[in-house]
Amino acid sequence: MYTLLMFGLFQKKNSRVYLDNASATPVDVRVLSEMQVYFNEKFYNPSALYQEGVFVRNIIEQSRNTIATELHARPQEIFFMDGATEANNAAILGIVRLWQKNNPNTQPHIITSVIEHSSVLEVFKSLEQEGVLVTYLEVDEGGIVSSKELKKELQKNTILISIGYVNGEIGTIQNIREIMKTIRHFRKHNDNQYPYFHTDAVQAVNYVSEINVLKLGIDCMTINAGKIYGPKKIAVFFKKMNVAIDPIMFGGNQENGIRSGTENVPYVVGMEHSLSLARKLQPSEILRLQKLKDFFISQLKQQFTEVIINTEGVESIPNIVNITFPNISHEEVMIRLDARGIMCSVKSACRVGEEGDSHVIKAIARDDRPTGSLRFSMGRTTTKKDVDKVVKELKVIVENMNSVYKKYYLT
Repeated sequence: MYTLLMFGLFQKKNSRVYLDNASATPVDVRVLSEMQVYFNEKFYNPSALYQEGVFVRNIIEQSRNTIATELHARPQEIFFMDGATEANNAAILGIVRLWQKNNPNTQPHIITSVIEHSSVLEVFKSLEQEGVLVTYLEVDEGGIVSSKELKKELQKNTILISIGYVNGEIGTIQNIREIMKTIRHFRKHNDNQYPYFHTDAVQAVNYVSEINVLKLGIDCMTINAGKIYGPKKIAVFFKKMNVAIDPIMFGGNQENGIRSGTENVPYVVGMEHSLSLARKLQPSEILRLQKLKDFFISQLKQQFTEVIINTEGVESIPNIVNITFPNISHEEVMIRLDARGIMCSVKSACRVGEEGDSHVIKAIARDDRPTGSLRFSMGRTTTKKDVDKVVKELKVIVENMNSVYKKYYLT
């Protein structure tokens, strides 16, 4: 296995096929060009009072205004954070901590789904250990949360619901508007501003047409640059003005006290330009990648009689194809693909190193079906030639592994 891995790593870079764009995207050269000057020439601290500092402070505010326009938010509702994990933590912990401070004698109740990203799910688990009442909503075979089930779980002490807009492993798009309709009805019936609704939308920006926070009606949202051809470790946390939270970081009171720490000016600029570029390219990329996804799935069905296309027929983003083969190790398939010049994943990148299959596939699996999976996530540079190569190499690998399985385990 080690030899196979090393062989894959040392192949020529331009001969390798990258199909893990849901984990990370390269920085677009146009974005990098806009960032460059703020690394070395205009490197000043935006909190400084001299004119160079004021200049870069204005750059931050220009970026904030542009992002607010893209999201149909107010500039005062846009906060820059050190990645989506921090932004998700800020939303969840910030809402819960402030509520606990103001209501020390009442147990808060919060809701999420079983298929959330670890940066949401693990925060809920941590709060549960502290005594916060947590409900984990199940999903159907397509990975969709039921608004009816959500309605049943709402309580008078429910203060927060966090459900991701798009699942990063299977690409399922949640019906955020329907969820918000349920929440608004509950608020009105109970004459209460709670529960607030937060969504992790990092996988939605490239391929979902609606990220207008006014039309969605949401209270908080997380997006980041590392999934949209911008730099890693920079995120936008949208928080509606009437949503009060406690900060989870303290220091110099930057970002209106919501996120202390000197702002990362080049990365803020990268966040702005990657978002604007992603939204500009979004319509054409949706059409191009949907055709490629349809072709990919058709080829898989032609070549494999037992392949399971996870969440087929469910509304999903066009760049993710998640598949399952019975009776074989998907981790081994991934390693063999790597040795043949193809990069993909077996679960969310933030779950690498953990034992077992994806918690997302386990949640959507029915009737004791296998829960291993491979995720191929395409991007701006993915071509039909890349897809052809994947299917061709998969055919060889799976047939070889199946023959070994039948020889040693079914005799």
